[in-house]
Amino acid sequence: MRDLDVVRERLRAHHPPSRPPGPDGTWPDIDYADRDGGLFRPLEHLRRALGLPAPDRLRALEAWRRLAPRSHNRWFNEIGAPRLVGDALLDLDLTPEQRATWGRWLAASAGPVEPTGLDLVRAQGVVLRRGLVEDAPELVARAVDRMSEALRRTGGEGIQDDMSFHRHGPVPHAGGHGHALACELALWVHAVHGTPWAFGPREVRRLVDFLLDGQQWAVHGGGFDFTVMGDDVGRAEAHRATADLRTTVLRLLEADAPRHGELVAFDDRLAGRGAPLVGTRYYPRSGYLVHRRPGWSVSVRMSSPRTATSDTATSGGASGGNPRGRHLADGVAAVRVGDQAEDGYRAVLPVWDWARLPGVTAELGRSLTPRPAGARGAGEATGWSDGRHGVAALRLAGVDGFTEGWKAWFCFDDVVVALGAGITAPDARNPVVTTIDQRLADHGGIVYLPLSPGHFSGVEQRTGSWRDIGGTGSPRLLEADVFTIGFDHGPGPRDASYACAIVPGPHLPEVEVLANTVARQAVRCGGVVLERP
Repeated sequence: MRDLDVVRERLRAHHPPSRPPGPDGTWPDIDYADRDGGLFRPLEHLRRALGLPAPDRLRALEAWRRLAPRSHNRWFNEIGAPRLVGDALLDLDLTPEQRATWGRWLAASAGPVEPTGLDLVRAQGVVLRRGLVEDAPELVARAVDRMSEALRRTGGEGIQDDMSFHRHGPVPHAGGHGHALACELALWVHAVHGTPWAFGPREVRRLVDFLLDGQQWAVHGGGFDFTVMGDDVGRAEAHRATADLRTTVLRLLEADAPRHGELVAFDDRLAGRGAPLVGTRYYPRSGYLVHRRPGWSVSVRMSSPRTATSDTATSGGASGGNPRGRHLADGVAAVRVGDQAEDGYRAVLPVWDWARLPGVTAELGRSLTPRPAGARGAGEATGWSDGRHGVAALRLAGVDGFTEGWKAWFCFDDVVVALGAGITAPDARNPVVTTIDQRLADHGGIVYLPLSPGHFSGVEQRTGSWRDIGGTGSPRLLEADVFTIGFDHGPGPRDASYACAIVPGPHLPEVEVLANTVARQAVRCGGVVLERP
């Protein structure tokens, strides 16, 4: 079984040493009766077991099997715990009887519902580990075959035709489950390459395409754009992705994956060296535009009847979803200067005024609770790119009391022009406000040039915590100075409009708004004219 040994060796990871358990294989500080669906504290037992020498580790695993801790969240029972058990068993010298016993235990962990997407890959990872434990190559082959299903482009959950990613229905999730899927698949592509069970060239190419043509365009400063992180936006640690991304890229390089030079360039950027990613892409399946210049970038996330407005499957619940994320898909336009870990937004997410997200037009005072699970966007979202310039546009009609209104962002080499026209919300009792930006004060040196009257700006010291926007976040109170600029359209606006040029770079180009009406929006910058699609 030499090939199985190769796979085992590639999966073997270094774990920090753990203090040994008691004579019964348990630790007295772990509450084995805990059933929490978010944290499931007994899982710490298996994490510690990974750092034990073989005799102590087997004793700890036997204790786990004897106690059989269960969570209210079946994910821990069917995937989380079994894969840790499988990893802990990989390099143990087990008897045939022990291999059979643990193989049966791993098989029994499978749930009654067939998973899809990321959870399909994770569940089949348990099957593959079982194959390694039982010395059963047929299980390894079956698991790889099933994992390959997650690489098929789909109109449902998973990798989309345009290389964006959907989860929890049509929710753009590149920086949440999409990121996890790429990491998980790269682990297995690397583990089995060069063996009889290797993924096929087509499947490996699809994974690389997803990483380079989808994932990397949403990465800024080693973390993902907060608008495509789904319910992970409320977890502070989820905003640090550099280590996982570099591991994913290096695994693919070691597996001789295609597009070698581009993978190397991506790794160089993640390591803080090499040329920046430059270009513009629009992802129609997700209503998502990314415009990247050598020293700055802008992203626009919109909802439409094609996509769900927010990730409400777990918002505010066990996984740390954001109970204030109602507007995360309502035309959020985030401008970033440079490619540093602090992008102007991560430091202020816990203290933000979530009614004034960058780019969003909304009535103040309304509930910030995410819309019902599966709710689609009411307005039309459209976009265009020629690879260098880009336009994103969103219609407000039908959203939170708006009866009309068009918003558009025109992306040039040195400037982004934000326009709004026909903004009408006759029943709005509170002021309707368009926020051009809300970011960490004195960050980025961005110049904002209002091209229409009615704008406001200011700096406010705000406080908040990660717990406020994620059920499992830290309750520690944070504070930050937050800069906000926008336009106040007042209560019950009719045919309101705005125009603002955003200049993130050193050049102040001349721009001309050619049209800003419901029927047409267009901007000229130099010799380039961009129109709303």
